[in-house]
Amino acid sequence: MEKLIKEVLTKNKSYSEEQIQLSAYCEKKMTQRGIDKDTIISSLLSDNLFYVEINKRPFGEIIEDRYKLIYKLSSKYFLIIIVAYYEKVIKVINVIKTSKDMEKKWRKKTLG
Repeated sequence: MEKLIKEVLTKNKSYSEEQIQLSAYCEKKMTQRGIDKDTIISSLLSDNLFYVEINKRPFGEIIEDRYKLIYKLSSKYFLIIIVAYYEKVIKVINVIKTSKDMEKKWRKKTLG
């Protein structure tokens, strides 16, 4: 897990703010959930990455790797950002702000 987190941190830092794109779905959810674009960008470019999970999802005729990135915002909150990496952009697909209680579920899932 540590290796994957380091790889994602390195990958994120290779993109600039202008290369971070939000999907229409993500923008809708951001409005509903009270999350601003600056929070997403600053999180993606920070070192506060707590957890990474890779999922393969069908997208049109291809299978796309989607990364679930979980960032620690404070002692109480986490920010879950679902992204897909492309050659020139990071596409943010969804974003969720959640409480610390969710950490128990991730730990249980990762420690099995």
